[in-house]
Amino acid sequence: MKLTVCFILFYASMCAANKSNRNTITVEPEPYAILGFGLELLLTKLDHIHSELHKELHKHHASHLATLHKLEQHLSVQSAGCCKGNKGQSSFIISNVISATSTPSSKSEQPSYSSCKNLSTKVSGTYLIRVNSDSEPIKVFCEQEKFGGGWLVVQHRFDGTTNFNRSWIEYRDGFGDVEKEFWFGLEKMHQITTARTHEIIIELMDFSGTYKYARYDAFKIGDESEQYSLNILGTYSGTAGDSMSYSKGMKFTTKDRDNDRLSNTQCAHYTAGAWWHNACTYVNLNGLYVNANNSTSMLWFKFKDNQQGLSFSRMMIREVE
Repeated sequence: MKLTVCFILFYASMCAANKSNRNTITVEPEPYAILGFGLELLLTKLDHIHSELHKELHKHHASHLATLHKLEQHLSVQSAGCCKGNKGQSSFIISNVISATSTPSSKSEQPSYSSCKNLSTKVSGTYLIRVNSDSEPIKVFCEQEKFGGGWLVVQHRFDGTTNFNRSWIEYRDGFGDVEKEFWFGLEKMHQITTARTHEIIIELMDFSGTYKYARYDAFKIGDESEQYSLNILGTYSGTAGDSMSYSKGMKFTTKDRDNDRLSNTQCAHYTAGAWWHNACTYVNLNGLYVNANNSTSMLWFKFKDNQQGLSFSRMMIREVE
C-alpha cells in the first residue's frame, strides 16, 4: 500500500513537470494542490479495493451456506438410513452422543470400598466406604502411608479451629471436616467396629514437637442404647504410655449427657471435653486446644505424666484380619 501511494505521488509530480516544460510560461504548482490530487487518487484506489473485498466476502459467505445446506441434507439421509437399516447401530450412536455430552461427575463417580484397608492405592486422602454391602457410602479419610496404611481416621486435631465442646447428638453424628479437624461420629464408629474386628492407634504431639503414639490391638464400642460404651480395648503398645485403659468399659459422656462414675461432678464439664470418662479420665483428647497444664487441656496424661496440653492428636482404627 505504501509503494502504491509513493508511485501515485511520483506520477503526479512527473505529470506536473512535463506540463510545465511544454508551456512557455513557468508556473510554480502549489504544494497543497499536488497533495490534494495525490490523496484523491489514493482514495479512489482504496474504494476500489474495498469493493473487491466486499465481493470476495460475499462469495465466501454464499459458499459456506451452500456447504452447510449440503451437510444438513447428508446427515438427514444418513440418519434415515440408520434408523431403517440398523436399529442397534442407531442406539449405539445415540448412546455415544449421550456419553459424550454427559457431565464429568457422572462419568467419574467415586468408587466405594468395604474399608480403608481394602484400598488398592497407597495414597492417603478421602474415600468412600460402606459399613455393609447395602449401606450408603460414607466419606472418610484413609491414612495409607503410616503404620502400614489402611487406617480410618476417627478424630483429628491440629490447629484448634474446630470447637470440640459439643452436645451428645453432635458426638453421635459427627462434626467437622474429614480433611481438617473433625470427630467421625460414635454411631458410625459403633457400626464399623461391630461389623468387623478393629484395632486403634492414637498419634500425639506436644507444642515442642515431641511425637508419640499409643496402640491397642482391639477396639469396639456399643450402640446408643449402651451409651456407646467402650466395650473392648485391647493390649497396649507404643511410646505415649497407656492412659486409655482407665476408660475401658465406660459409657461416653458429653456436656449434656452425664455417664461418668462421679456423683458430685460432671466430668465433661470439669475437663471441658467429651470422653469415655471414668472418674474422670487420664485422656482428654476432646478438651480445649491450649498450651497449658490443666484438666481442661487436650491431654494424654502418660505423655509426660502431667496435664500439659497437646498440639496434635489423631485417632485411627483399622480392620484386623
